[in-house]
Amino acid sequence: MISLILADDHTMVRQAIATTLKATGLFTIEYECGDGAELVETALKAPADIILMDISMPKMNGFAALEKLLHYRPQSKIIILSMHSEPEYVEAVKLAGARAYIQKDAPSEQLIQVIQEVAAGKSYFPNTSDQLSERLPSSTNPMEGLTRREREIFYLVVAGRSSKQISQLLSLSAKTIENHRSNIFKKLNVASTIELIHFAAKNGLLEP
Repeated sequence: MISLILADDHTMVRQAIATTLKATGLFTIEYECGDGAELVETALKAPADIILMDISMPKMNGFAALEKLLHYRPQSKIIILSMHSEPEYVEAVKLAGARAYIQKDAPSEQLIQVIQEVAAGKSYFPNTSDQLSERLPSSTNPMEGLTRREREIFYLVVAGRSSKQISQLLSLSAKTIENHRSNIFKKLNVASTIELIHFAAKNGLLEP
């Protein structure tokens, strides 16, 4: 049996996915979480074989939760289950360290197969290279220049978190957060939070 932690802020969606997976007899749902902060707290205390999570979640969005989980548990096997079809989202979570990306409207058979493959050490990402080449002028993703911690803070800043809030979420001093923000601004060649948000929007990393 493959154990899972399932995170989605839409209760009916989360429960439907849990019911579908449990009915196969192949999986156990250890915990269901309704937001990113709850997911991180739960997964760090009681890890499961697979974390199946959405991107758009309250309190801590999926990007930040993904980065935080992998910062503390690099071996975590995380599958992103999302409504977004844009290739930028796929590339962003792949770069951040997720093992797979699947859309919510995919057949349940595909979801089951992807979970099994990830549990066996494989990965699954839709082919996005052709679409990305039309949207991104450079062959190098600018996010690659950021450290894992910087990417984690990037997503929290873009989500509207203040330095004080990020400091509390990550258990770091406000000065450390400000230093990271400064480094992020320099690496991405932006001068303000507004410009950082514009950068995120341009590259498909700004949640609706």
